[in-house]
Amino acid sequence: MMKRFAILLVVVSVLILLLSGCMLNSYNKPALPSNNKPTFALGVRQLPQDFMNWWFDQLYAKQTNKATNQSKQPLKLIATDNEILNTQQLLYQPISTNLPSSYDLRDYGYVPPVGNQGAVNDCWAYSTVESLESAMLVQLGPTNIANDYPFISDPSSPNLSVQFVAYNNYEWHVYPQEGSYYLTWQETNQDNGGNHFFAFYDLTTRGVPLSSDFPYIATSQAYIQWNSTNGLWPQHLVKISYAYVIPSAQWFYNNGYSYTDYINTIKSAIVTYGAVAVDFNVYSNFEQDLNEPSGWVYSGPSSTAFLEGGHAVILIGWDNDWTYNGTDYGPVWILQNSWGTSWGDNGCWRQPMITENQFNSPNTIPGWQIESNNYGGMYVPVLQ
Repeated sequence: MMKRFAILLVVVSVLILLLSGCMLNSYNKPALPSNNKPTFALGVRQLPQDFMNWWFDQLYAKQTNKATNQSKQPLKLIATDNEILNTQQLLYQPISTNLPSSYDLRDYGYVPPVGNQGAVNDCWAYSTVESLESAMLVQLGPTNIANDYPFISDPSSPNLSVQFVAYNNYEWHVYPQEGSYYLTWQETNQDNGGNHFFAFYDLTTRGVPLSSDFPYIATSQAYIQWNSTNGLWPQHLVKISYAYVIPSAQWFYNNGYSYTDYINTIKSAIVTYGAVAVDFNVYSNFEQDLNEPSGWVYSGPSSTAFLEGGHAVILIGWDNDWTYNGTDYGPVWILQNSWGTSWGDNGCWRQPMITENQFNSPNTIPGWQIESNNYGGMYVPVLQ
């Protein structure tokens, strides 16, 4: 009898632990006054660089059938880190080298409208969803979108839920151990930022419903709200097959790849798969230095600028020789932000690609450039 009671007590204790980990608190902070100028939020929370470098090595070893030092897999509420490994593939060489000198997904209608995250730390959720919407247009096209997802009312402009992705966020811990790592996590809807590592895993395992099923709430809040408007939302899900991950310039350099390999890998991912989700550091001069006289090019922090945090956006194109009003800015990336169309060049901007000299000294690449090692790589969804 005592044995049965002890077993029952253990079962009840485990259930309480599971429920406490899965139950998501929810309450609202007071909204900002309507006459206030919107505060542009950021929201990327980076995983440790050493862990991400190790992670890329695991992906590379798996794809190239090379021996690797795998970690022991901890039991967690959602899955093990090996299951995340199975939802990612490393993209470390160009898919195509026949690339134009300039390319912009906007010219083909392959990017969603510019979003506005307001004062919520959801940039990572915006860039995740917008990269998926772009991927649908590039990889499928409107006809196949209509056939595969009949619940999407406008196949030429799929509109998926940032709110749903933001709500299904993760809290994590990384534990180094003997040259390997433990990765543990559980779900949380707290508005404390997130990252592409877990968000793209969710696109594979959970999917994302329509924005009309979960409309976005742009007001500042402590917790992301569960605000479903349609009980049929589980039937309105778009999932991906896996995510391609492009490692940092430092990883390419350390593994013997060239500068051209690296830049063309990024470019060919945009052309073949759609907008790429990227991260970078934002400094206090980012907004004020980005204007028409500068050619909508951000060239880095000033000597007095201070770091404000990590930000996630989508990379939508490039120009190998961007010239504006007689000024030649050289090779630039074209990026789309989630701060509305009144910001920058209708919500977009440009910033310099790293040079070959920077690639050959990757430790010198500053965090405001998207090629740096700060956030662990670029992500793009694959649907087929």
